[in-house]
Amino acid sequence: MLLDEYDARRILVRDGGSTGLAEDYTVVDKADGDRLQAGETITAGRVDGDKYADLVVGRPVDGYDSDLGLPLAKGGMITYVPGGANGPRGDRAKVFNQDSAGVPGAAEAGDGFGASVSIGDVNGDGYGDIAVGVPHEDLGTTKDAGSVLVLPGTASGPTGTGTVGFNQDTADVPGAAEANDRFGGAAKLVDANRDGRSELAVGAPGENADAGSLWIFPTTAAGPTAKGSFTFGHGTLGTVAKSAGLGSSFNR
Repeated sequence: MLLDEYDARRILVRDGGSTGLAEDYTVVDKADGDRLQAGETITAGRVDGDKYADLVVGRPVDGYDSDLGLPLAKGGMITYVPGGANGPRGDRAKVFNQDSAGVPGAAEAGDGFGASVSIGDVNGDGYGDIAVGVPHEDLGTTKDAGSVLVLPGTASGPTGTGTVGFNQDTADVPGAAEANDRFGGAAKLVDANRDGRSELAVGAPGENADAGSLWIFPTTAAGPTAKGSFTFGHGTLGTVAKSAGLGSSFNR
């Protein structure tokens, strides 16, 4: 049987050691022994709070005929792979998209759910939460305005319950949603102020005719909040704006 490029995606891991990375890769398998399908973006962190790093893989591309048996690929998806003593536990992987219980919105072709992924503890509870960019989300008739979602982490991994979402039409978020802004083209959770909670940074590379801008969302014990969020672009940085795509990606 021929496989298309979507079927061929794999998660490959090289073990680290005292002399560096191992020469050979390990392929992450599902519980049935088949290889776990991967995607375009990946991040690592402790979602379930144990001592092993977990993986989150984003696959923002919908796929084609080979995905008829993979409905979660619609609109993009993320795959959570918990870590263990012997490496990633593909047999315990969980998959989420915008049709998953508790996740705001709906899975629609071309949304790009998973175009950016990041892990960080947003509320200081010891579990890593997952930021997911959805840069091609339409807001009403506004095409490709974009959004970002934050899925809570728990002792059993991520959950859709309690997921919060932001876009440029969310109350207290500076600016306004416009076509092709691609808000969520990049998302990063980082504890910038060292208070034990990760703030949410979001890039919108299509803002202002592809000049691009960044947004910062503060966090509280209840998680990220739009209140107090702020934005900055090339005027603040003193860089060239034209077609720069500021916020296309963050250093992972």
